[in-house]
Amino acid sequence: MPVKPPVIHLYVDETGPRHPDRKADGAKHGHDWFAIGGVLINEEDIEPAKLKYARFVGDWPQITHPFHLTEMRAEKKGFAWLGKLDDDKRTVFWSGYKKLLTDIQVGGMACVIDRPGYRARGYGERHKDKWLLCRTAFDIVLERSVKIARMRERRLKVFFERADPDTDACVEGYFRNLRDNGLAFDAANSAKYRPLSQSAFQETLISIEGKDKRNKMMQMADSYVYAIARGSYDNKFDIFRRIMENSRLITSQIDGHLAGEMGIKHYCFELHRANR
Repeated sequence: MPVKPPVIHLYVDETGPRHPDRKADGAKHGHDWFAIGGVLINEEDIEPAKLKYARFVGDWPQITHPFHLTEMRAEKKGFAWLGKLDDDKRTVFWSGYKKLLTDIQVGGMACVIDRPGYRARGYGERHKDKWLLCRTAFDIVLERSVKIARMRERRLKVFFERADPDTDACVEGYFRNLRDNGLAFDAANSAKYRPLSQSAFQETLISIEGKDKRNKMMQMADSYVYAIARGSYDNKFDIFRRIMENSRLITSQIDGHLAGEMGIKHYCFELHRANR
């Protein structure tokens, strides 16, 4: 019998408002994005990553909630205890957490959309589907991840963080549509990215499965997608810089000439760049 190709896993989460007409979240950093992304990890590297996660958690008995980077940085909810540590212990915690993020053998993948830029292009007016922004980001991340999987001669399993039934059904629908029909982007506009054929998606995509916040790799995906989104505006953001300098972004793990079609995607950033 033929040997089945090895598998790579994509764990994806999202950050920022997914609907174009929804107000920004008013974060102190002042940026307004929507991003889907997380981590790509070869199947055989998952258990070692979970062991590293467990070792870190074992050093901090105060941890009783899944890692969620915005709560951790704000020292709120399940991570309010971080605010009670002295400066030295807080430094030890964050140093260890950043080490965990870079010690696991992953590649950070994302599509980051600048929401003001998206609206400035008129997409919200021309396309009334309030889910289009979310679908665009998902399709881009999936296609680039499929390209990575095929380059590594692997097939791809996708895992996403469960939300509510309607959102989960939408995400699963995006996956099925890609696998069954391929990309729906304008062929002329997307030609420079060498879009995959429908058969490539069918050959490579295996399945999609929702996971809850307790899933260890999903927690890593949460930290990665936030760090990549934030770093897209501020490359001095500490966690992003640590990930980048340790070659944990997928863009740094492929040949430079492939970055435009397989690396992290920044979408609708013209307005942001013009205003810098």
